[in-house]
Amino acid sequence: MRIALFSPLSPLQTAIADHVEGLLPYLAEFAEMDLFIDDGYVPSNPTVRSNFVVHNYRDFPNLASQYDIAVYHMGNEPNYHGYIYHMLRQYPGIVVLHDLVLHHCIYGLTVAKGDIEGYLAEMRYSYGREGEIVATQIVEGRNPDLMYRYPLMERVLDSSRGVIVHNNYALHQVWKKRPKLPAVCIPQHFYLPDGLTFTEDRKALRERFGLEGRFVVASYGILGDKHLNITLRAFSRFRRTFPEAVYLLVGPIADDVVSLVRSLGLEDVVRIVGWQDPIHFVRYMLVADLAIQLKYPHVGGTPYTPIRLLGLGIPTIISNIEPLAEIPENCCARVDLGGTEEDELLVIMEYLATHEASRQEMAENGRRYVQENHDPRKVALQYKRFIERTLSTPARVAPGIGQTISWQERLIEDVATILAEWGISADDDHLLLPIAEAIASLGFYGEEVLGE
Repeated sequence: MRIALFSPLSPLQTAIADHVEGLLPYLAEFAEMDLFIDDGYVPSNPTVRSNFVVHNYRDFPNLASQYDIAVYHMGNEPNYHGYIYHMLRQYPGIVVLHDLVLHHCIYGLTVAKGDIEGYLAEMRYSYGREGEIVATQIVEGRNPDLMYRYPLMERVLDSSRGVIVHNNYALHQVWKKRPKLPAVCIPQHFYLPDGLTFTEDRKALRERFGLEGRFVVASYGILGDKHLNITLRAFSRFRRTFPEAVYLLVGPIADDVVSLVRSLGLEDVVRIVGWQDPIHFVRYMLVADLAIQLKYPHVGGTPYTPIRLLGLGIPTIISNIEPLAEIPENCCARVDLGGTEEDELLVIMEYLATHEASRQEMAENGRRYVQENHDPRKVALQYKRFIERTLSTPARVAPGIGQTISWQERLIEDVATILAEWGISADDDHLLLPIAEAIASLGFYGEEVLGE
C-alpha cells in the first residue's frame, strides 16, 4: 500500500506536527509513505528526513497516480493547513480531522486575504441563506463567537472518502453532518520523542531547571486558549498557602499574559519558558507536580497535550469539555465551565498539593489508562484497518453546489441525521432504507438544489 500523507511537520510550531511525526514509524510498518508539505521550510526531524521521501505539495498532481490513497491531517490553522484544504478538495482521500471547527482556517484563507466573496460562498455552501447572513455579521466584526457555532467542516467532509477523528464526541458530530460518510474514532497515540526514555531523571531535571524545593505548577502548548486569566489568578491565591510554588508557562503566549503576570505581582514566580522543541517540551512536563490544561471554547478535537501529560504520570487538571469526556474520572481532575472556574480550580489545586497520595494515585491511574488505550502500535493498526476498508469501498461522489439530488437521497440523509443523534451509525442502512421507502410510497416527487 502506498500512501501520500499531507501534514505540517517540525519545525512548524504546531502539536499536529509532533503528533504525526510520532506515529509515522508505526504507520510505516504496514504502508509505504511519502510526505507532502507546504512551501517555505525543510523538515527538521532527522528521523523524518532519513526514513521518508518528502515532496512539496505542488508535485502531487504529477505523482498522484503512484499512490493508493492520500491521507490529509486537517486542523484549524490557515498558515499550516491551507494547502491541505486546497489539495483535499482536488484529490479526495482520508481526512484526519484534528479539529471540527475549521471556520478560522477558512476565514484566514478567504477574508484575511481579501476574498470576502469566497468566504460568503463557503458559508452558503454549508448553511444556505442563514450562513450568508451569519458570514456578513462576522465580516463586519459582529458576533465572532459564531465561528464556533458554524464549524465550516462541511466542504471538507464532502471532499473526503473517509474521516478519522480522535474522540466519540467528534465522531457523532461528523455523523450528524454526513451520516453516510465512512468515519471512525481512533484515539490519539502516546509516544516519547526520539532521544527520550521513561528513565529520565526527574530530580536531575528539576535541579537543571532551578526548581529544586519548589512545588511546580505548569501549563503547556499554545497558551492563548488555556484561560490563563483564570489559572494565574487562582495561582496567585494558591501561593498564600504554598509560597514556594512556581508556575511554568511552556509555549507561546500573548502580550496580555505578560501584563497579567505583572498586575498580579507574579514576575518572580511565573516563568515564561516559551516554545520548546519536542524533547525539551516533554522534559518540562516531567518536572511538574501539577499541570493545568483548561480549554474553552473548544474546536471539537482531542487536545494532545493532556494525553501526553497523563501518559507521563503527571497529575493534570482539565476543563470539563466533550472532547475529553472519555478520560476516566479517576485519571484527572475536571473544572466545570462557568463563573466559578477560578474558585473551583483553587480548591482542586490546594487539595492535590496537600494530599500527595491522592495526587500520585491520580497520576498512576492516568499513566495506566494511556498505556492501555493510546498505544501507538494499536493506534496504527486501527489506521491500517480503516484505510483498507476505505480502499475496498467505491469512492463516494458528493454533489456540489448547484447540482440536483433526488428527494429520496435527501430524505435518507435527513432521516440518518436524526438516527445519528440516537447513536445509530452511518452503516445502518437496514434501518434507514425501509423508512425512506415507506415515505416514498406516499407519492411525493421532486428535486432540490443542494445548498439553496
